[in-house]
Amino acid sequence: MSNVTRREFVRQSILLAAGITLISCEDEKSDTIDESPGQLIGSQPSKKVVIIGAGMSGLVAGYELTRAGHDVIILEARDRVGGRVLTVREPFSDGHFAEAGAARIPPDHDLTLGYADHFGLILVPFYPQSNNFINATNGNRTLISASDYINEPPWGGFPADRKDFVKLRDGSERLPQSFADSLTEQIHLSTPVESIEQNADGVIVRASGGTEFNADRALCTVPLPVLNRIQFTPLLSDEKIEAINGGYNYAPSTRVFMQFANRFWESEGLNGWGNTDWPEEIWHPTWDREGPKGILMSYMYYGRAVELDQLIEEDRIQHVLNRWDSVFPGVYDHVENGVSHSWALQEWSGGAWASPTADQDEALAAHIGAAEGRIHFAGEHASDNHGWMQGALVSGLRAAMEIHTGDLYSL
Repeated sequence: MSNVTRREFVRQSILLAAGITLISCEDEKSDTIDESPGQLIGSQPSKKVVIIGAGMSGLVAGYELTRAGHDVIILEARDRVGGRVLTVREPFSDGHFAEAGAARIPPDHDLTLGYADHFGLILVPFYPQSNNFINATNGNRTLISASDYINEPPWGGFPADRKDFVKLRDGSERLPQSFADSLTEQIHLSTPVESIEQNADGVIVRASGGTEFNADRALCTVPLPVLNRIQFTPLLSDEKIEAINGGYNYAPSTRVFMQFANRFWESEGLNGWGNTDWPEEIWHPTWDREGPKGILMSYMYYGRAVELDQLIEEDRIQHVLNRWDSVFPGVYDHVENGVSHSWALQEWSGGAWASPTADQDEALAAHIGAAEGRIHFAGEHASDNHGWMQGALVSGLRAAMEIHTGDLYSL
């Protein structure tokens, strides 16, 4: 098997594992550009494409469409790329950081792993495999060995193969930034879109300030809770409108981070990880980094996140410290600073990830990612992998292939 054929076989395998089917074309570009996990195959007429949103789905679509010879512009409402991939570095010291959004990568998320490899990013284990995790339930503290905790989580509904979970060593933001580094001239930050109009000739995208962008196709990757900020002409389908107007639930999620002068919990043989019945997950993002200081993080979602979101920043931090005093005795003696992040309160997110009920999913899922005329749709909400970078990548590539070939691909 030749190198080109072998690479194409691996690439096809990754995409098929993600639920994407490619059309074979004779005029392949693998001889002229470095191959990527989602490389678009075949020579197609160049199209002008406007992508709304520089999150993972918009970036991967823009990256592959550009490499395939299309004229791409990406409009992003925020002042940064990455969407719900956000690495928090302030107010921490010693080069420490933590993840406000996507952080862990399961071993079967081939596209996420494939693009990390494509950009030469370093992957390291996500969970520590030494010292003890803590499980605080009904006021009792139970210490659990790393092997037992990782292989048999103390709560249900989560994969048991956590020993194989990895993370990007230098922060999750490195992945979206790697895409963006190849699209510098094409990304317009702080440019929220106000309207998208399509007709027989093309698409007109109007951004704040009155700037217009004309294109052959548009790709909208905006999360559903804030998609109603864009006026569509003609109107979108009834199913999409229902989803936009609250018919497709999103999960609230809030994380509170605190830096400590030293890792005092290690004196008890703890690694800084665990869970409580509040409920919450407790992470120690700096477990594998140098230095005496450490960051602990409280990860809450659904009802508990909503409760915290009612508090001001200082009270959120104090609330977590009050509870942790019985989980990690001594927190008040060592804490240096803290910060929190709520996705439900973010202006351009409105929630952390799509979390539909079974009825909502059955009624609307097939419509959410469906193209409507010249307008295509992508995002983790338009995939089967809600809440993961993998879902955003899968849907972004599916939409990119629709645009590239002119054909529609099923979710």
